[in-house]
Amino acid sequence: MWDQAEKLRKMVQSVPLKPSSSVIKANHTNTRVITVTSGKGGVGKTNFTVNLALALAKLGQRVVILDADLGMGNVDVILGCSTPYNLLHLLEGGFSLIDIIADGPLGIKFLSGGSGIYNLANLNDSQLNRIVNQITLLDDIADIILIDTGAGINKSVMNFVVAADEVIIITTPEPTAITDAYAMMKTYANHSSDAVLKLVINRVLEPNEGNITADKLIKVSLKFLGLSINSLGFVCEDLNLVRAVKKQTPLLLAFPNSSSARCIEEIANRLLYGTTIKKTDGIKGFFNKLVGLMR
Repeated sequence: MWDQAEKLRKMVQSVPLKPSSSVIKANHTNTRVITVTSGKGGVGKTNFTVNLALALAKLGQRVVILDADLGMGNVDVILGCSTPYNLLHLLEGGFSLIDIIADGPLGIKFLSGGSGIYNLANLNDSQLNRIVNQITLLDDIADIILIDTGAGINKSVMNFVVAADEVIIITTPEPTAITDAYAMMKTYANHSSDAVLKLVINRVLEPNEGNITADKLIKVSLKFLGLSINSLGFVCEDLNLVRAVKKQTPLLLAFPNSSSARCIEEIANRLLYGTTIKKTDGIKGFFNKLVGLMR
């Protein structure tokens, strides 16, 4: 008989823990669920997500990445690892969360959403309860869950944004990317959600460019949308990132001393110690809100 509890214990024991962390958390309200999104494709969102996960792992955090980009997900390619399973296998039965989750470098975990995410709306209550109970196990093995969405502002992407307690919006200084990032913010403002919004400017040629871009977006969103957005910083343009992608090795592992790697590590520090952290209901609360939005 398959022993899910035993598998969970072994998984938790294999993940690096913070000195103050217990092996199994007493309550599930401490896991931070952070959606990483962008107004358009091609701004480096997934690369940022993967390397942010590694930077957080270096700081002692237990991190799980959920790839929620339907059809275009490539977290596995950037991590240099793969899994034959995704959330659809969990929905179809016969598999548990422990079966479908994959191991990545530095102890991070990876879960492919695939088309299974978009079948959540079609489940009956019994099926949904089973899935939520399985997904809730992530609260036991993660301090931070990063959800990498698709690009754009379509309903499927916005559901992940609106359901989150924290959202990181990625853009670049390119005018079209800035316009699309603002469109994302405007669409978000039309929903009754109170997530903590954070902004990262990627691929900047010099620090001043990153600061000016962030300052403009923050001021415009506050003035015209009433949204308060915090800047997490910027990531320098770096050819090492292209080299890392070709090597199928994350930047922080392939070129840990590069300028962009240092930028991401600074952002990870700021995310942990320098920004507002909301009280959270963990991944269970996130999925309950997500399914409610889908139905």
